[in-house]
Amino acid sequence: MLGVEQEVGRVIVRCKPDQPLDADKSARPIPLLLCWLGTVVLCAGLGAAFLHGLSTVGVSFNNHGWLLYLLPLLGVASVWIYRHWATEAEGGMHRVQEAVEGGKPLPASTAPAIVATTLLSHLGGASVGREGTAVQMGAGIADVCSGWAKPDPLARRTLLLCGIAAGFSAVFGTPLAGAVFALEFMRRASWAFIPCLAASWGSDFIARHAFFAPHADYRLPFGPDLSAETFLWAAVIGVAATVGATLYLLALRLRSRIESSLPSPYLRVAVGGAFVAVLLYPEGGRDFSGLGLQLIDASFLTVLPPPVFILKLIITAACVLFGFRGGEVTPLLAAGAALGSALGAWIGLPVVQCAGLGMVALFAGAGKVPLTCIALAAELFHPGMAVPATVACATSVVLTRQGGLYVRTARGASG
Repeated sequence: MLGVEQEVGRVIVRCKPDQPLDADKSARPIPLLLCWLGTVVLCAGLGAAFLHGLSTVGVSFNNHGWLLYLLPLLGVASVWIYRHWATEAEGGMHRVQEAVEGGKPLPASTAPAIVATTLLSHLGGASVGREGTAVQMGAGIADVCSGWAKPDPLARRTLLLCGIAAGFSAVFGTPLAGAVFALEFMRRASWAFIPCLAASWGSDFIARHAFFAPHADYRLPFGPDLSAETFLWAAVIGVAATVGATLYLLALRLRSRIESSLPSPYLRVAVGGAFVAVLLYPEGGRDFSGLGLQLIDASFLTVLPPPVFILKLIITAACVLFGFRGGEVTPLLAAGAALGSALGAWIGLPVVQCAGLGMVALFAGAGKVPLTCIALAAELFHPGMAVPATVACATSVVLTRQGGLYVRTARGASG
């Protein structure tokens, strides 16, 4: 048994193919393995608690319409948390990237701060996601755990990648996509995929069966017809998703103008909260609030009009630009599903398949994470959906000319 523990620890330590597993004689496999296990369990528990919290605040928002008017104040509260309690955790997704690349450790406040501020955003109906929460939560937990083992830089990097994978999987319920995302997010190919996949699977399993994490079920009873016509329509959806991804990334370029016009983060988030509240106030506006799960459900059932996906993109961009915390992936998935559903009126595929392909293709183009989105299609819908999703996602990624959400110079990712 000790030999197995040592071997697992050595895999966690070594994650690059150009460095042999036995190169580091000073590695301490048992402490590293315990750190890895602690990261997996804590990510599963906090991820499940976060999902239960999202469900609770979502119900509260839907049942108490006046919470929409508190959105500016909830945004101000989020800024206060980072300015006065979690100052070192400021920086969002790019702060995590810097930590993985060898930057200063993430503080213990990273996970609780992003979970709390994301819940505040959703309590007021902000159209933000949860991948920023998942990534920062997982990386923050992993870095705190790694402090106990005092790993070398390479081992610490691998533990952080495992934390990202475990956090993503616990929140989204997609183990393969979680492991792939951890590496695509960092733009690196690495043997760390092996421990990341184990961490991702373990976190999802524990979150589901020990903490009863709630996940939406989008599984299809049948896969697509893998014909030339299907691939053609998948490419068409990929082209349409390119338009949506490009519009969203172009909107994020307004960040510098907004920050120069409203230099105070308190004033900026208050103005943004008021603006979003006005957009969500009309009848039917609440359909565009929060994660957008209701839009995804509607997209799979019927053909939606084209303005639906445009409005979801606009409201999501506004929330991110003005400083609301959480992320943007799930709202982008909702916008992509609405786009695919709208195309279902002209495309010769079932609307549910159009919505599914649009859902992953738009995120693939905006985030430049095609492999993650292909894995999402297989895990969320049907294994056979991975084949046309490859065409749609590849088309979207190639045609979207902007750098993507997770390029550090773009300052695109929220959270």
